[in-house]
Amino acid sequence: MNKSFFRALAALLFFVLILFGGRQAQAWSEHPLLIYPVLKSMPVVANAPEVEVKSLLTFLLQEEEGLARMLAGQEAWARENIEAYAPRPDNLAFVATGNAEDILQRFFYAIRIDPNVKMALYHHLPPGVDGGGREVISPYELTTLDKLTEMLHSTYLRLHEGELIAPILVLASANNEPDYGFDLGLFEDNNTYWGKLYGFGEQTFGNPNLPYGTQAPFHMGFYHEPGIVFAAAPFLKRTFVEYRINLYQTLAEYAFAAGQDYWGYRFMGWAMHYLGDLSMPYHSSVLPGVSALRMIWINLKAMIGFPRSRDNAVQLVSNRHTVYEQFQWLALKDAYEKGNWEHPFIKALENPVEAKPYDHTFPREVVARESYKKGKATTRAMKRYMPKKLISDPKFEVSDAAELDNLLDYMVAEKGPEGIEGMTALIAERFSAYSMHTRSFVTAMLERN
Repeated sequence: MNKSFFRALAALLFFVLILFGGRQAQAWSEHPLLIYPVLKSMPVVANAPEVEVKSLLTFLLQEEEGLARMLAGQEAWARENIEAYAPRPDNLAFVATGNAEDILQRFFYAIRIDPNVKMALYHHLPPGVDGGGREVISPYELTTLDKLTEMLHSTYLRLHEGELIAPILVLASANNEPDYGFDLGLFEDNNTYWGKLYGFGEQTFGNPNLPYGTQAPFHMGFYHEPGIVFAAAPFLKRTFVEYRINLYQTLAEYAFAAGQDYWGYRFMGWAMHYLGDLSMPYHSSVLPGVSALRMIWINLKAMIGFPRSRDNAVQLVSNRHTVYEQFQWLALKDAYEKGNWEHPFIKALENPVEAKPYDHTFPREVVARESYKKGKATTRAMKRYMPKKLISDPKFEVSDAAELDNLLDYMVAEKGPEGIEGMTALIAERFSAYSMHTRSFVTAMLERN
């Protein structure tokens, strides 16, 4: 195949990811709902003694010198071990200066996240659980985002420095935090001053003009596409999920070793978020269920002036991702509110598949590989169990559709109870795998510390 073909196929994939990645840079909705059942069934977490709440400022001031050494070592490791890594500029290295006034900014620059992140002291209250009269904190105090989606349907309780809290609450709450704006605007073409400092280059995929779109390369990992896809679009390899997981894992290990258990658990929760993202088929495959040959055929038609198949493929995958995620959230939220602890989602999260040991290759070679392989089955099931309008009509944009709010009723009306049962079984399989992935990571972390 000639160079013009590969250039055109690359353009197709970039087009797909501009739209698809831009609209759907999130994976699972409300991560704490997934992680609670997993952690509650792990005595090493559920029975762990309470830890003292501490602000990030206090933690950094107490650990500045040790963190400087640790972050230098982590950066050296990342340059040596992470494929297509974008090295942190040397001038952003975290250096112990003793200056309390800029220490938060220096830390945010060193780990290359949006320097406007909030880092509030709080915990996420599961649906249907009594908050005990504690002060509720607005979600706007937690995130840099303007559009809060499911956050407006969740309850957050304020914490105060010095009080004690159960580790399970720290882990579960922190597990959602990377979606509160950590990875927004980090590329040179994102029109932010920090994006021009961080060294990630121009955005590889996702829409640089949409807020959530700018985080896509940090929450998606396309490691197992056919060779022809990577030959045409080598930019697909420039994802930073593994970097985030290892960075936050290393920070957690340091915090535990230093006796800073609150931040040990909080950093752990951040790492677990990205690991969980990879367990979702739409975050491990460019076009789930679309073969390389089909991509080539779509591309050939677009090359000769018939782009409809390309446009349709993008719209359908985007719609299916949205509907898949909405079903997961509505069904899981309903189970919590009704106290239905026998729901298949809850049982799947409590009962993992057979464990595999965790190492630094685990996110790519276990989580993403399994998730990628589920793309075809996911597409087949969506076509069978979901309303045709939502997942098979390329003229319909589902993201703001009224049908999403009443998705479960809409499914029953068209597909009967079998639609709910089929989609529940499909996602329960992913939740059982998600449970194993999480347990392997937690076990490796807490056995080591």
